Order: sequence, then C-alpha cells, then structure tokens
Amino acid sequence: MRIETINTIDELLNFITELSLKHGQRLWFRGVANKEWDLIPSIQRSSDRMASERFITNDFYIKAKQVMKYAPDKKNYSAWMSIMQHFGLPTRLLDWSSSPLVATFFAVEEYKKYPQADACVWVLAPGLLNKAEGFGDCIYPVDAVTAQNMLLPAFKERGQVIELEDKILACHSTENNLRMYSQQANFTIHNSQKRLTSICDSDTLYKIIIPSKERGRLLYNLEIFGITESFIYPDLDHISNDLKRAYRI
Repeated sequence: MRIETINTIDELLNFITELSLKHGQRLWFRGVANKEWDLIPSIQRSSDRMASERFITNDFYIKAKQVMKYAPDKKNYSAWMSIMQHFGLPTRLLDWSSSPLVATFFAVEEYKKYPQADACVWVLAPGLLNKAEGFGDCIYPVDAVTAQNMLLPAFKERGQVIELEDKILACHSTENNLRMYSQQANFTIHNSQKRLTSICDSDTLYKIIIPSKERGRLLYNLEIFGITESFIYPDLDHISNDLKRAYRI
C-alpha cells in the first residue's frame, strides 16, 4: 500500500490527480481523525457489537417503523441499513465519498478533539476491489439484489447466501437523502471480517497522512472552497454553526 504525506490542499489535489490519471476511473475517499484507526465498519469494532447485530437491526426496525412517516418496505434492507448508518447505529457499512475534499473535511474537522493525532484520508479504487472479490469491476447500487443479499445476514439468522459469504462489496448510495447527496456518499458492505488493508493491493488502496499541525489550516482552506459544516450537513443546526463561526459569536 502506498502511503503519501501531504501538508497543503495543493499537495492533496496533485496526488489525487496523479491517482485519477493512473486509474482512469472514479476513486473513493474516506477521512478519519486518527491515522491509527482501523479501516473497518463500526459493527466490527467489538465482539459484543457483532453478536448483537441482528438484535440491533430488528429492534431499530420495530421502533422506527412506529415513528417514521414514510418507512421503507420491510425487505428493503439497504434502505434500513442506510438509515441506521445515518443515525449512528453500528452497521456493516463503511462510508466513503466520491469527493476528496469532503473526505478531508471529515479527517480534520475534529482536530481540536484529537490535538496530537495525525489524520488520514484513505483512497479506494472500488472497481478493482469488486473485481478482486469476484463481482466484476461494476459498482453496484446499494439496492441491487447482490447488495441486498450481502445485507441479509444483518437481519436474519439464516440469511447468509453461500457464494456471498466472506465478501466485501463496493456500492453506490441510492437513498433519497440530502445529507448523503451532499457528501457524495458510497459504501463498502463488509460481509466479512477481512481487512481492506490486508486484501487490497498497492493499486487498489492508498493512505494519505495529514500531519497534526496542518489540520487546522486545511480546515480553513476547505471553508474557503465552501466545504463547511452546513455543506456537509445541510440542516438548520449546522447553518447556525457556520454563521456563529463566521461572525465570531
């Protein structure tokens, strides 16, 4: 895996341009506040979470169905999983963005919370991942039959489709959600405990390190380009946060 350290937005864009010219295809990006964090979905961060996955998903369905005005169909597993991911429940989805600037925002937005940590932006060639996992180089929509079957074990004890066991699939978000649209959201579905860092070759996965001392300046640079809280999270709370910061109130 190639690892690159960048200190400025120019260096970031130059490196991304190099990768884009090399691959000739859309790349995906994931920003994290600490370069040491594992590249795994939230459900895999503890054995207790994994053991409780079906209980979490079904309890959420039961409770959410009672309060949602327009709930998805019960068997629309991708829609339910996307909603759970959106509201912070641990799932087998890992978030990615088609925008390197959006991913960089996520990497540096909490720099004050982690003052000593170097951040990082992961770069994935999703077509190469899918090809290596036996799906061809097509990027599936998350509501495709294959993706739905990948999600089925999160809801049903005997939902595993044998040929999809121990697989990771890259897929596009399709939910009617303004936040996902702004963030240019995509997912990898982890029907496996394999690590992307273990199965991806040097052409499929890259790691961009952002030194801790540069994170605040990069966040300011992103704001100049319009990548702000209210762009990432288009709601009234974050519009208010942007205005308070702009007017120093």
